[in-house]
Amino acid sequence: MTNPYSKQETVGEKAVRKFKDQPFVPIGCAITVGFLMSGFKAFRDGKAARSQQMMRGRVMAQGATVAAMLGYAAYNGFNFFPEPETEEQRNKRILDPNRK
Repeated sequence: MTNPYSKQETVGEKAVRKFKDQPFVPIGCAITVGFLMSGFKAFRDGKAARSQQMMRGRVMAQGATVAAMLGYAAYNGFNFFPEPETEEQRNKRILDPNRK
Protein backbone atom coordinates (compact mmCIF):
# COMPACT_ATOMS: atom_id res chain seq x y z
CA MET A 1 0.00 0.00 0.00
CA THR A 2 1.39 3.41 -0.93
CA ASN A 3 1.51 6.35 1.41
CA PRO A 4 -0.91 9.09 0.24
CA TYR A 5 1.43 11.71 1.74
CA SER A 6 4.47 10.65 -0.29
CA LYS A 7 3.77 13.06 -3.17
CA GLN A 8 6.94 14.96 -4.01
CA GLU A 9 6.98 18.49 -5.32
CA THR A 10 8.19 18.70 -8.93
CA VAL A 11 10.76 21.25 -10.06
CA GLY A 12 8.06 23.29 -11.80
CA GLU A 13 5.81 23.27 -8.74
CA LYS A 14 8.70 24.38 -6.54
CA ALA A 15 9.63 27.17 -8.98
CA VAL A 16 6.05 28.45 -9.00
CA ARG A 17 5.87 28.28 -5.19
CA LYS A 18 9.19 30.13 -4.79
CA PHE A 19 8.16 32.76 -7.34
CA LYS A 20 4.95 33.38 -5.36
CA ASP A 21 6.85 33.49 -2.04
CA GLN A 22 9.67 35.77 -3.25
CA PRO A 23 8.67 37.49 -6.50
CA PHE A 24 11.34 40.21 -6.48
CA VAL A 25 14.26 37.77 -6.68
CA PRO A 26 13.45 36.20 -10.09
CA ILE A 27 12.29 39.59 -11.41
CA GLY A 28 15.62 41.11 -10.31
CA CYS A 29 17.51 38.26 -11.96
CA ALA A 30 15.64 38.84 -15.22
CA ILE A 31 16.36 42.59 -15.11
CA THR A 32 20.03 41.88 -14.40
CA VAL A 33 20.26 39.55 -17.40
CA GLY A 34 18.50 42.18 -19.54
CA PHE A 35 21.09 44.81 -18.62
CA LEU A 36 23.91 42.32 -19.22
CA MET A 37 22.68 41.33 -22.68
CA SER A 38 22.05 44.94 -23.64
CA GLY A 39 25.55 45.86 -22.47
CA PHE A 40 27.10 43.05 -24.51
CA LYS A 41 25.16 44.16 -27.59
CA ALA A 42 26.28 47.77 -27.16
CA PHE A 43 29.87 46.59 -26.71
CA ARG A 44 29.64 44.47 -29.88
CA ASP A 45 28.22 47.44 -31.79
CA GLY A 46 31.11 49.65 -30.63
CA LYS A 47 29.03 51.92 -28.39
CA ALA A 48 31.40 52.12 -25.42
CA ALA A 49 29.45 54.76 -23.46
CA ARG A 50 26.16 52.83 -23.80
CA SER A 51 27.89 49.59 -22.82
CA GLN A 52 29.29 51.25 -19.70
CA GLN A 53 25.82 52.56 -18.77
CA MET A 54 24.34 49.08 -19.15
CA MET A 55 27.05 47.53 -16.98
CA ARG A 56 26.38 50.11 -14.28
CA GLY A 57 22.69 49.31 -14.54
CA ARG A 58 23.54 45.61 -14.23
CA VAL A 59 25.48 46.24 -11.02
CA MET A 60 22.58 48.23 -9.57
CA ALA A 61 20.09 45.52 -10.56
CA GLN A 62 22.32 42.87 -8.97
CA GLY A 63 22.52 44.93 -5.80
CA ALA A 64 18.74 45.31 -5.69
CA THR A 65 18.34 41.56 -6.20
CA VAL A 66 20.75 40.75 -3.36
CA ALA A 67 18.96 43.29 -1.17
CA ALA A 68 15.65 41.57 -1.97
CA MET A 69 17.15 38.20 -1.04
CA LEU A 70 18.43 39.58 2.25
CA GLY A 71 15.10 41.29 2.88
CA TYR A 72 13.20 38.02 2.40
CA ALA A 73 15.70 36.22 4.64
CA ALA A 74 15.28 38.87 7.36
CA TYR A 75 11.50 38.77 7.00
CA ASN A 76 11.53 34.99 7.39
CA GLY A 77 13.73 35.25 10.46
CA PHE A 78 17.18 34.09 9.32
CA ASN A 79 16.35 30.55 10.41
CA PHE A 80 19.71 28.97 9.50
CA PHE A 81 19.27 25.93 11.73
CA PRO A 82 15.58 25.08 11.79
CA GLU A 83 14.25 22.38 14.03
CA PRO A 84 13.88 19.20 12.02
CA GLU A 85 10.26 18.55 11.22
CA THR A 86 8.68 15.15 11.49
CA GLU A 87 7.50 13.34 8.40
CA GLU A 88 3.91 13.95 9.51
CA GLN A 89 4.52 17.73 9.80
CA ARG A 90 6.23 17.81 6.40
CA ASN A 91 3.39 15.92 4.72
CA LYS A 92 0.80 18.18 6.31
CA ARG A 93 2.72 21.29 5.15
CA ILE A 94 3.22 20.07 1.59
CA LEU A 95 -0.29 18.74 1.05
CA ASP A 96 -2.11 21.66 2.70
CA PRO A 97 -4.70 22.84 0.15
CA ASN A 98 -4.61 26.39 1.58
CA ARG A 99 -0.82 26.75 1.26
CA LYS A 100 0.31 29.94 -0.41
